[in-house]
Amino acid sequence: MSEVYKVIYTGKLKPGTNQDRIIALFSEKFKLGPDKAEKLIISGRPVTLKKDIDLEKAEKYQESLEKLGLTIELDPKPPVEEPEIPEISSDLSLVSFDNGDEDATEVLDPTMNPAGGRCPKCGSPNMQMGICQDCGIVAAKYHAAQAREADMATQIDQGKADAGTEENPYTTPEAELEQPVEGDMTGPHGVSAGNGLKWIGRGWWHFKQAPVSWVAVILIWFVLAFVFSLIPILGALVVNVLTPVLIAGLMIGCHEQDQGEDFSVSYLFAGFANNAGQAIMIGVFYLIFMILFAVGFAALMFGSIGELAAQQADPEAMAMMFFSSSFVIGLLVAALLFIPIMMAYLFAPALVALNEMSAWEAMKASFTGCLKNILPFFLYSLAAIVLMIVGFIPFGLGLLIVSPILIAAIYSAYRDIYYS
Repeated sequence: MSEVYKVIYTGKLKPGTNQDRIIALFSEKFKLGPDKAEKLIISGRPVTLKKDIDLEKAEKYQESLEKLGLTIELDPKPPVEEPEIPEISSDLSLVSFDNGDEDATEVLDPTMNPAGGRCPKCGSPNMQMGICQDCGIVAAKYHAAQAREADMATQIDQGKADAGTEENPYTTPEAELEQPVEGDMTGPHGVSAGNGLKWIGRGWWHFKQAPVSWVAVILIWFVLAFVFSLIPILGALVVNVLTPVLIAGLMIGCHEQDQGEDFSVSYLFAGFANNAGQAIMIGVFYLIFMILFAVGFAALMFGSIGELAAQQADPEAMAMMFFSSSFVIGLLVAALLFIPIMMAYLFAPALVALNEMSAWEAMKASFTGCLKNILPFFLYSLAAIVLMIVGFIPFGLGLLIVSPILIAAIYSAYRDIYYS
């Protein structure tokens, strides 16, 4: 079994750092309340921030936290290459070292270096005659002190067992962090309104890296949708249920482009190999919501589906209804009801494919991400409408370019909102 590590905040900040700024950044990054973050940062005592993780992840935590300005240590200390230790002359006689302590010992002995030739406190290999040349600790005295502390801890544990609820004051406090290092999802965050236009700019970047593949993807998608639409009722159901899977595949393709990989047509179907069951469930939930929406809209506008059918038989009545104020108000209400459905749907395929969320959790996270970014999405929507209109002008051929840009822009928004 590989060794596990703890990430420990020493209670000290790096020199020259701003304490208030560090508290604010720490609170935001790790989703702690400002009061709790402040109490942890200014405690002045060691606090275990993460435990039972491997060395690679522990070092990522350390790097991320030290960038904030905290002084971080790993326990146990990670292994380092041992440099060659020069031989020390053995022509020295033993010299008694006694400062009055009960554990006084003879230390000027080249054979008294601890096992491994390293300082038991700081880990330095620079040991001479039992004394660390970096921190000045005397190995024998340090081990004796450690033994006393171990005995004391044993007594405390025994007392705690007898007392039942008394807390051990010698235990390092723990404040387990949930969302830590660079590369982990930390959102959803609110971003500035102007980012809505930046997403489209980034979408254009994705498209121009592989324009032929992107155009081919859209053509294949259109053809599949058309073929399924020829199947009465069932075809429309299949398209609605499988669309999130296809979108998930394109989100994976965008992610691979971000990592420097090439985009290919195969990514259109990559979603079938990445949490496909949950992506299909997004389509199922979306279909249920849309059915409820349609029934509710019909009930609001016409009283019942049957009455709607009756009005359709009278063209004049239908025309009067469409120009009535109640119909216009009904459309506005319907739009307000439809928007939350799209908010829950927008990022769900990406969250399922790239973060392995369940469909329901992904839709909740998508809704929250959109809710925190109303203004950016307003600007994005305006720009998208303009691009769609322009795309329709040359017989709809422009959609072969506009569609990939808007799809990749959704991925860019996902990265912007859900990651630091």
